[in-house]
Amino acid sequence: MSAPSRELRHPIKVVCHRTGLTAHVIRVWERRYGLVCCQRTDSNRRLYSDEEIERLRLLKQLTGCGHRISQIACLCLEELYSLHKKELPERGEAPAPVPDLTHSTPDQCQARCMEAVKKLDCLTLTRLLEEACLRYGARTTLLRIVSPLVYEVGEAWRKGELRVSHEHLATNVVRDFLAIGARCYQPPPDAPELVVTTPSGQCHEVGALLASAVARDLGWRATYLGPSLAAEEIAACVQTRRARAVALSLVYPSDDPNVPAEITKLRQLLPPSVALLMGGRAAFGYHRAVRIPDVRLVDCLASLEGALEELVGKVEMATDPFTGLLVKN
Repeated sequence: MSAPSRELRHPIKVVCHRTGLTAHVIRVWERRYGLVCCQRTDSNRRLYSDEEIERLRLLKQLTGCGHRISQIACLCLEELYSLHKKELPERGEAPAPVPDLTHSTPDQCQARCMEAVKKLDCLTLTRLLEEACLRYGARTTLLRIVSPLVYEVGEAWRKGELRVSHEHLATNVVRDFLAIGARCYQPPPDAPELVVTTPSGQCHEVGALLASAVARDLGWRATYLGPSLAAEEIAACVQTRRARAVALSLVYPSDDPNVPAEITKLRQLLPPSVALLMGGRAAFGYHRAVRIPDVRLVDCLASLEGALEELVGKVEMATDPFTGLLVKN
């Protein structure tokens, strides 16, 4: 297992996520005890290394065991490992510094993520996704790592190759990972709005979360309503938010007889100018069952990108369905 890297590359939000410490506590410890040596970028962002994150993680656990931070702040990493082993003997050997995150392409990273899921290794999966976002960027991480991973986990679960616990772990890690990006996103003032959810009875939400993330990456304001929502509630949100489009994620079950009726009802409740998009593993079958022309099927995240870009590109004048005023459409 490789030693923690000293390369300064992680922002404070990642440090907080991986250590369980608040940004305030980290800064207090830095100021009082000189614990870590962060570096500021040209945009004044503080960056930390894997080694510093590991040191903070150990200090957090040891202070939780009763040690005073003033007494252990001066210990080196190996001394912290030794003390950690004494305090938590049930863990056996000293905790591994950092999982091996070696990969050179997004495809290799996605394969490593799948290995972590099979081992139920939440920590490694989290760090792989964080590392991928820093190395490849948000869009590539979403399209070439997270989306294929979610699909592969779902298929393996459906075939009985993975347990429910594997699917739940992957879902929770991906949800937390996407939540970090959502909290940091500041949409432009004139950003078009997309309402994202799943129809009533569809409880798998990761596809909807991915759709929201893709929309934000394109400059949209994504309003995510959570899973399993009735058509009337979705339409009411669209009217309140004056949304430009609705995206529905359909994954499981794939044969609910009530879903086509819900989609048809939603289309009838929405103004004609509001686009209705549907995607996900089960979307193709439901799209055939709906049999109405103005519901667009998007078969992957790249297809969703194309649909949203088309909507943004439509600038002809039209009547606002909510106010009756002539506006740019």
